[in-house]
Amino acid sequence: MKFRALMQDPMYMREFQAIVATLAKLAKECVMILGERQMHFIVNEDQSSTSSPLVWASIAAEEYFPEYRLETARPDQDYIVLSMSSANLGRALSVLRGGGISSCKLKLQRIQFPCISVIASVSSSSVTEDREVVHDVPVNIIPASDWSAYVVPRVPNSQLALCLPSVRLLRSLIDKLKNISPSLKFQASFDGELSVIATSEMSTVTSRFQKLVPRSLTGSEEGASCSVDSRKASAFFGALQLPNEEMTISIDRDQSIHLQIYVRQDVVLHSILPAVCM
Repeated sequence: MKFRALMQDPMYMREFQAIVATLAKLAKECVMILGERQMHFIVNEDQSSTSSPLVWASIAAEEYFPEYRLETARPDQDYIVLSMSSANLGRALSVLRGGGISSCKLKLQRIQFPCISVIASVSSSSVTEDREVVHDVPVNIIPASDWSAYVVPRVPNSQLALCLPSVRLLRSLIDKLKNISPSLKFQASFDGELSVIATSEMSTVTSRFQKLVPRSLTGSEEGASCSVDSRKASAFFGALQLPNEEMTISIDRDQSIHLQIYVRQDVVLHSILPAVCM
């Protein structure tokens, strides 16, 4: 079982670090699924006992890694599945926020324990050779017999999607509305309007985003709405470390809301907010 990946572009390294930093703010543990062409991170798979939302990131290997090598335990296996502390991985990658990083390697190895080694090459004007900064992040290797509990979440069958141009505005709004109501209703129309509604015993507050770009996912031009836990919505938006401003909000009527941030074409951060009973 072997894994090795190399990043060399400073922008890609910072984006990768920001994705992991976002996940680290949402959960203590994360799952890392390494495939031949894609890498996935998943947090909060068990939604029965958490106030944070289900979030996962799917990263096409060719987007970030000019070198990406995977060798599974057996020829008939397609993945390596690992679990680890998201905070430890986030701290190991925090070196990528600074300047002077010429490359970063991720390597699965066993020292005294299985680990993902984060090896950053740091250049300096005072020395001719780069120095290496190494962090070893302990991991648990998940056996194939347990893989069924660690699958990449399925994207909901939403009816309507809207493209939101400003994550910052929605984040600020939800942060205020969570103090009014334990649930928030997201209501989307095919006219390109998104309403976020908070209702309490004393009042109903409705905020509208207009002239958004709608996309029907079923061929119908009917609107869709769903009420979700305001704490989970606030936790997701509050955790975001990415600079991206655009987001797609897809609504599966009375079932869930699916949030997507396209960091790049094949690098996507997802979150599913399940419906709550009203």
